[in-house]
Amino acid sequence: MSSRRRFIQSLSLASLIAASAAPHASARGDLLPDKDGCVLKIGPELMYFAGYQPGDAQQRKFCEDAPKLGETIFVFDYAAPELREMKAGFRIMRQTDDGEDPVDTEAATAASLAPQIYPKGTFSFAHVFTQPGDFVGVVTVDGAAGEHWKARFPFSVGKRHFEISPYYLIAAAGLLALILFVSSRKQAGSRSR
Repeated sequence: MSSRRRFIQSLSLASLIAASAAPHASARGDLLPDKDGCVLKIGPELMYFAGYQPGDAQQRKFCEDAPKLGETIFVFDYAAPELREMKAGFRIMRQTDDGEDPVDTEAATAASLAPQIYPKGTFSFAHVFTQPGDFVGVVTVDGAAGEHWKARFPFSVGKRHFEISPYYLIAAAGLLALILFVSSRKQAGSRSR
């Protein structure tokens, strides 16, 4: 087998490994990706959402993962004017090991905001997280015509997530390809002697 062919095979293998390790962008629960913020799909409507931690020096908003423990504020804004006439509520639940909604909703509830009408189209809820963990935010909207819509989004609080830059993955793939290439050349050289 030629050296060039071995190099191409090594590079292909390294590229496949890097591609499989790359993080995948996907929506979680009813949370939709949006370049300017977080959007929840609730029934046929959309609701904008953001989480904040007032003590955060960088004042970053988050959609899925609160970086640290402490006070956390959730802010919701309606995209559709019809929602201003409907009752909206919010509940934070501890996520179970199997990722499903717990059977005993009250026992799993960490905090809740009773449903009410928000005529200005926005509401917020503050909660102090004292322990890290995985949670599920559940927004409910109830209308006078019997509508009952629910949106859920999982999030974590105070957990470190390992993030890998795509550039590091490309560099690692190139290094792996180089190692495989050098190794195959050494093996070919020792066989020809």
